Amino acid sequence: MFFIYAAAFLLVLILTDLIARIYYGRKALHLIENLPCFEVAQAPPQKQAVPFELQTTDNITLRGSIYYPDEMPPLGIILFCPETSSNHWSAVKYAQGMIDSGYIVVSFDFRNQGESDSLKGYEPMHWVTEYEISDLEAVVNWIGDQEALQDLPLGILGISRGGATALMALSRFPQIKFIATDSSFTNDLLISHYLERWARVIVPKFFFKFYPLSQMRKTLDLAIWFSQRKRNCKYVNTASPFEGLSGKQIFMIAGAKDSYVPLRITKQLKKMLGDLCTELWVVPKTAHNGARTAFPDEYDSRLVAFFGQMLVPQHATPVLLESPLGTDNESIADHNLLKEKPLATN
Repeated sequence: MFFIYAAAFLLVLILTDLIARIYYGRKALHLIENLPCFEVAQAPPQKQAVPFELQTTDNITLRGSIYYPDEMPPLGIILFCPETSSNHWSAVKYAQGMIDSGYIVVSFDFRNQGESDSLKGYEPMHWVTEYEISDLEAVVNWIGDQEALQDLPLGILGISRGGATALMALSRFPQIKFIATDSSFTNDLLISHYLERWARVIVPKFFFKFYPLSQMRKTLDLAIWFSQRKRNCKYVNTASPFEGLSGKQIFMIAGAKDSYVPLRITKQLKKMLGDLCTELWVVPKTAHNGARTAFPDEYDSRLVAFFGQMLVPQHATPVLLESPLGTDNESIADHNLLKEKPLATN
């Protein structure tokens, strides 16, 4: 009889645990998919930009724009990754200083965003998925295939999810040594933050005696799995994305008043990056993605100084730079002619 009671009690515990996980898992799913949306104003088309498009390995057409410096051979290339819900035209909002300083800026829209094609069944949000990683790889490979671009040093500037995508893809681009991010994160850090912040709102106090945060995280992982199936994607959720990496330099920008990606997450991210993060600029009294709006001159000068490190030593003075396009008047004229027509498309 004792064993019958014990088995019945165990069965009740298992059922209670299962019901609780399903119930709170559904609440966690709602949390994952209904975090406050980043308010992003759409940037208008820019007349000075050269449009381009390319095909990804799964036949999605990505579209973007290229910005060339005026009347000077380019120093290098900055690949601009826009924030969620923005578009490739927003490059001038963040990277105009790089263009003015002699860099080519290549900007693109991730799939299901801006002018790029949409993948049926995929609902993008502010989480990084393998789709964004794949799109970034496609653009990096496209740049490497362009004769006019392939010999120039390449760096990445990413905003919010765009920067998070670049960080999560670090190991896939051995040729890219310099990455700057503004208001960026990793999925794991941001999800963990919101779990800790909202768990006591979702779960009754007495449940914490039986379900510590470590157990709630398992329930959250189940919610993430359901969210992936629902949105036809795979989140990039590794907790240790930078292990074994070396030879990179990362410059992070963070708003001191960022309510979407709190400063403590940025500091955790810097700690995870270790020696890879050579500089963290915490911008006072600034919200999410607001650093350049608040301090445009300092924003530009810091980026120019950071990406200037990827130039070879003899390229310290822009006026005297040697370039694959040359430095004579004829080469500059050829460069200006290149600006008037799109590069090859895949």
